[in-house]
Amino acid sequence: MDMIASRGGELFLLVALVLGGAGRAHPLLTGLICLLSTVLLFIEGQRFVWVGRSIYFKMACLLWVAWLALLFAQIVPLPPAIWHDFPGRDNAIAIYEQAGWAGKWHALSLTPDKSWATIFTSLPPFLMFLLSSRASREDLRRYLAIFLGIATLSAAVGILQFGAGAGSPFYPYETAHQGAGVGLFINRNHQATFLLLAIILSPALLALDSERRSRRAPAGRGSLITLILAMIMSGGVLATTSRTGIMLLPVAIMVALGVAYIAGATGRKLFWGLGAAALMGLAMVPTPVVQHILERFSTVAEDDRGAYWSNTRHAIDEYFPAGSGLGSFRTIYPTVEPLEQVGPLRVNNAHNDYLEFALEAGLPGLILAALVLALIVGATFHGLRPSNPPRMRALILACAGGLFILLAFSFVDYPLRMLSIAIVAALLLGLIMGAHAPLASQRKGAGSMARYAILAMLSLLAAWQVVAIQWARSAILARDGESAVAVASWMAEGWSIKADAADRADKPEAALVPARAALAIAPLDAVAVRALALGLLAQGDRARGNRMLETAASLGWREEVTQYWLVGRALEFRAFDAAIARMDALLRRDRATQALLSQLVAISADPQGRQAVISALAVKPGWRQAYFNALAREADVATSLAVISGLDRTPAPVAANETALIRWRLGDRGDWQSVRHIWEASHGKGLVGDGGFSIATEMVDKSGPPLAWRSTGLAGAHVVIADPDTSWNGQALMVTSDGFAQGAVLAQTLVLAPGRYHFSFLYQSRGQGGSRIAWRVICPGDEMPAPALALRWQNMREGWKKGEALMMVGSQCPVQQLQLELAGNDAISSAFFIDDVVLTRVDSSAH
Repeated sequence: MDMIASRGGELFLLVALVLGGAGRAHPLLTGLICLLSTVLLFIEGQRFVWVGRSIYFKMACLLWVAWLALLFAQIVPLPPAIWHDFPGRDNAIAIYEQAGWAGKWHALSLTPDKSWATIFTSLPPFLMFLLSSRASREDLRRYLAIFLGIATLSAAVGILQFGAGAGSPFYPYETAHQGAGVGLFINRNHQATFLLLAIILSPALLALDSERRSRRAPAGRGSLITLILAMIMSGGVLATTSRTGIMLLPVAIMVALGVAYIAGATGRKLFWGLGAAALMGLAMVPTPVVQHILERFSTVAEDDRGAYWSNTRHAIDEYFPAGSGLGSFRTIYPTVEPLEQVGPLRVNNAHNDYLEFALEAGLPGLILAALVLALIVGATFHGLRPSNPPRMRALILACAGGLFILLAFSFVDYPLRMLSIAIVAALLLGLIMGAHAPLASQRKGAGSMARYAILAMLSLLAAWQVVAIQWARSAILARDGESAVAVASWMAEGWSIKADAADRADKPEAALVPARAALAIAPLDAVAVRALALGLLAQGDRARGNRMLETAASLGWREEVTQYWLVGRALEFRAFDAAIARMDALLRRDRATQALLSQLVAISADPQGRQAVISALAVKPGWRQAYFNALAREADVATSLAVISGLDRTPAPVAANETALIRWRLGDRGDWQSVRHIWEASHGKGLVGDGGFSIATEMVDKSGPPLAWRSTGLAGAHVVIADPDTSWNGQALMVTSDGFAQGAVLAQTLVLAPGRYHFSFLYQSRGQGGSRIAWRVICPGDEMPAPALALRWQNMREGWKKGEALMMVGSQCPVQQLQLELAGNDAISSAFFIDDVVLTRVDSSAH
């Protein structure tokens, strides 16, 4: 039995560390790890001993029991007189009343199915805690060797991923962190956490290896190998580009140095080696690779974590002290998410495990967490007493340092929610708690038929639940509600998907039964609330259906069908502010259908509705440009000008590039006067658009709206926006020619009023010689070609020359084409820059 448990524990750790970084997107892998843990818990349960274990181990076991008790307390059905009094249940109570369930019992947790599932994902860490707390020195050495081996593999894979870039074949899972070194994980922060733990534990392996080293290898070789592994893992941390990981890397190295020093003479060699490696790392900071990694720190201000924390604190205020239930964050967060923070991606975690745990577990969970922390501190100080052997103190310091890294990372992420990291944390916890009673690990539990029968029954129950839950989660990810409810009818999301499918198949009455089943489990399931409401409306119960959909509005901005219904309902009563807010939510989630944009344009034609549209545009939502494009297609000039004028009175006035499509459409219709009005209203600078080439992208398009540059595609010539070596004012237009190109190379449509104008530009030649150029203003209606402008030249600074000319625009020319032309260069290739193209009115005479 001991051999089976020992080898089984090593196999479990290997499988868990290789597969446990896949996250919630791969529930079958999670299920495999949990299933393996149930088998080994059955074996370990028969070996379990209580007598002779340290007080710290016993207290840790009691806290594990308290954790299970907390979970069970959250899922036990309670009478309405009790659960109605818990904070934050107002929406759930209202939904149940509208569903006709005023006296229905419900658990404390608002997602009891997810709280129940949490019990079974807690089993693998608990198993690892038991295994490590009673393992022999040889077993512990093997556990650490497996962990460091997988960490080295993950670091190597991460470095390959970073080097190969986004889209490389080295990513085992689909990840949002393409281009970063995520290793065997789906998230770069979890990879960084994993490798930081490995850096700290790498010298701890030497602390367990003293007896074997004397027989197998010189001490220096072990130190050298450990040093090399630590350097590889440090490179892996840098490859993640995780800001917190990089900031904690020096801390991990310092702890590893302390572990190496305490470990003894051999460890001191490693101490100096790690110190030298740290100095080498500092020397690499100026290198391009490291500078690229450090560039991520410039994006700290753009990070959304602060908003997540603020919203989560608001939710805590609403649900404290009872909590909302373990696993309920994804249900609760949308109810406190402000409209301006809604986006295409859903917020799955608070990115601060302390806040998320406080929301879900409430005051009882916080008390439990404080007791765990106190126990870790007490056991650590006990283990670091000078009377203990150096190698034991080194091991305790490594474990405590690893737990500190986890606790620090939990302020900005959720490492303990990743199964492989939770298992490593349990390994460290078991080492700290079990190190105080080494003899107890050799005792065998007193087996009995009663214990065997109870363990067998519990293991079979746990195995059944693990398979059912993870299989159902896999079906849920595939949007297969039928399969999900077939294997796990107690999971609300399966019923919700089934109700949604019936609703979208235009069978709202068929959605009633699955919607009720989902809400009976999770009363704040927004999809199920909507499906039930539409089913009631289909049955003719308009009063209850409408009230339920109005209640659904308080569940957030993300349920698509509900938002569309609320838009229609608000427009019925001309409540434009409410309608635009719901439209805004849909558009922010990239639900920008043409029908929705057309509806916004129609609302803009109404003076009252227009003000609501302007207020939404004033915060610069991501759909703002799509709206202006819709204006170009569907609105009249008066509406467009009214919207632009209204935005002038906000902190976000319209820019000329936003009205490009409006000008383009007006130009296609020949309405040049309106083009000029739109240009001036949207703060177009000057009579030439982007004369300083500061707005245009690097490649100049061959087509464009009036008052925007376009390339003519002249053979033998090329135009790009670039930065000259000696710039005049930032970017400029660079024109290259093979020496044969002749004709117009650049053009812009102008809408000048009749009169006399002064034209000027700056020119700088690259290399020897120059290029023969000409500017021409053409009136499209003229039969005779317009003459080139008579340029006068003036030398300026740093090789720049200024060209100037006077020109006339007649009254019969409402639109003009400004062209830059090449005159050929005797087959000699050339290049030059153009900048600061300016037109100014000299007088108001018309000709």
